[in-house]
Formats: sequence, structure tokens, C-alpha cells
Amino acid sequence: MVSGFGDPAAVETAAASLRTGAQAAERARHEAARARPDTWTGAAADAYRAALERTLPETVNIADALDAAGSTLRRYAAVQREAASVFAEAQDDVDRSARALRGNPLDLGAALTGLRAEFAATAALGQLQEAAATAAAELRAAIGEEGDGRPWWDPFGWFTDAEDPDERVSDNILDDDAFDPDDVAQGSIGDCFMLSSVVALLNTDAGDAFIRDHVRWDAEREGYWVTLYANGEPEEVFVEYVFDNGARQSDWDWWIFGGDKPSIAALYEAAIRQEYGYDFIDGGVPAEAMEIITGHPVDVIENGNYAGLDADQVDELRDVLDDGGQVVISSPRSGDHQITVTDPDGNSREVDVVTSHSYVITRIDPDGSVWMRNPWGPGNSADGGGEFRVSAADVEDLFWRATMTNVTE
Repeated sequence: MVSGFGDPAAVETAAASLRTGAQAAERARHEAARARPDTWTGAAADAYRAALERTLPETVNIADALDAAGSTLRRYAAVQREAASVFAEAQDDVDRSARALRGNPLDLGAALTGLRAEFAATAALGQLQEAAATAAAELRAAIGEEGDGRPWWDPFGWFTDAEDPDERVSDNILDDDAFDPDDVAQGSIGDCFMLSSVVALLNTDAGDAFIRDHVRWDAEREGYWVTLYANGEPEEVFVEYVFDNGARQSDWDWWIFGGDKPSIAALYEAAIRQEYGYDFIDGGVPAEAMEIITGHPVDVIENGNYAGLDADQVDELRDVLDDGGQVVISSPRSGDHQITVTDPDGNSREVDVVTSHSYVITRIDPDGSVWMRNPWGPGNSADGGGEFRVSAADVEDLFWRATMTNVTE
């Protein structure tokens, strides 16, 4: 799942984009102001001057708002990093304390260490919540609200009820790009365990066809029917609204700007929330989501003490993939882990392994190295998105559970 501290790198990227937008608006204002037609006469000149008088003040307001919002996000990202670091250290201390107490329940030192770590973790969460509240207030002041009471820019869902889908769907979700597994990007909901199942389906021909058969647009009602499964029995769920901070896909790009829209995965988010509640989608295990989405039997391989998968277990996963199946793999629960991976073009690079996270396995090489994809999607701060190869040694060291099914069976 996504860490409760969010992604400070993504927040910093958003801050930089806002600053660039502010600079662009300021340049546009200067250029327009320099072009005043003082020597013009007639109706055209009068109309141009009137337009300048209307638009230039608003351009200044836009530039100021973007600049202020960017500054707010930069400050918030700094708090995110600090709080996440404290929390990670505390979590490691809790894990070490728990291991020591399992070996010796009377180890008072270990118990005290664990208690102090829990206090530190709670304090870090409090620090983040206070910073989030401050940032939300500053953003409201900077950007204002639209006539319908919704903020014009709300990337983190601070100004809406996070548990209710709030973005009206349109008929453009199921376009050609919707079925590209590289274009699904997780939002701020902690549902990587569910999104990874959707991306795993999109990664295979049978899974792609399965989703096309299980999501359909209803033009008359202007919404989507999503087929889920309860105890193996299909049930159709009608989706009119999705989470605006949920799963996205790219929609358009122009110069430094771009736009996105809800992805197919967002429809599954909304449908599952409708049937099982928000708490289910904001943190869970892949097996439950995979059963609900596919209705097919699900197998799980995992090792005690969160030890990584061995060569024989990886061979089992290869057999599933070779048969056209879908596989999701789980990362370590805690700690900082940076590994060297290989891109499809053969280049190597360093990436961060996201803790308590679900990745999609796309293929497995004969030497046991595993190709995987992060449902955080393109441009994410951990690995940049796309498919990458993890060595057999790193799989055996870090990735401790695999969840699999096959929609062709």
C-alpha cells in the first residue's frame, strides 16, 4: 500500500510544476502588457484594451496563486520527509523489539524500546497531520473555490471527503490507452494490493479480454457497469462517480502542462468501495482483491518471518505466467531498500523498493530474475514506472509473498 506519509518527491514535483506555471503566467502578463496598442484607433483597438483590462489583473492573481501553492507544497514535502524518516526508524525498532520478545518474553529492555518506538511513531503521525492541516488552509487561501464549492485544484484530496467518490465519470475512460498496463497510476488511496491485480490482468492477453468483458459503458444512465464476484458469483455494480484522488491515466499533454483522467482501475476502486466500504480499499491483501475482481481461485505462496521467495517458489510463479496467469508479489514490510534493476533496453539503474507494497510480475527469466511493474505508474518517484528486471538474489532477499490466479482456467 502507499505509505501514510505520502510521496514527498511527488509533492516536490507538483510544487516545481506550480512554480513553472507561475513563471509562465507572469511572462504572459508582461508580453501582453508590452503589446498595448496605444497608436491603434477604432473598435478593434477599444476591444483589445478592454480585454487587457479584464485579463491582466486575473493573470497576476493566477501567477500569485500558483507561486503561493508551490511554496506551501515545498514546505509540506519537507515535513513529510522528516516525519517519514522518524516513523521508519520507529517501525524498525518495533520490529526488532518484537523479534527479541518472541525469543525472550521477559526482555524488559526490548519491551521499553518497543514502547518508546510506538510513541515516536505516533508523534511523527501527529506532526504530519498538523502539517497537512496547515498546508490545506494555505492552499485554500491561495487558490479559492469554484462556485459549486469544490476547489479548482485538489491533488491530494484534502478538501473533499476522502471516503466518497466525487468525480463524475464520462464515456472516455475506455479509450485505447485505458488498456495499457504502463499507463495506470495509483493515486493517494492505499490500494496497491487491488490495483496490482488490475494491472496484472491488463498485462496478459486473457486478462485484457477479461476486463473488457467486465467493464461496460451505459450510455443511457451515463455510467459504467463493473462486474465483481462474491464467493465466485458475479454481481454487477453501477459506477457513476470515482475518486478524484484515485487511479489515473494520462489524457493530454501541451508544452509543460498535462492532464489526466480516471483509469479503468478507478472504476474498480469505486465499485469495490461501494460493495465493501472504503476501509477495504484503503489497505488490504492482494488475495482478497484478486478473488473479488476475477472470481477465480487464488493461490498464495509466502514465507514465514517475511523471508524472500526461493528458486523453487519462483519456478512455480513462472509456470503460472507461462500458462497465461496473473501474479502479484509483495515487498518488505519496513526498512530502506535500494536495488539495481535493468530496463527492457538493457540499461541499469538504482530504484527504491517501496515497503508494504504490491508489484506486478510480468515475466521471469530462466536465471530466476523477475520482471515487474509498480502500480504507482509512470514517472513515480521510486522507480520511474514501466517494466524492470529484479535479480534473483534481490527477489530471494526482499519479496516474501506471491499471489496468483489464471482467468483462462
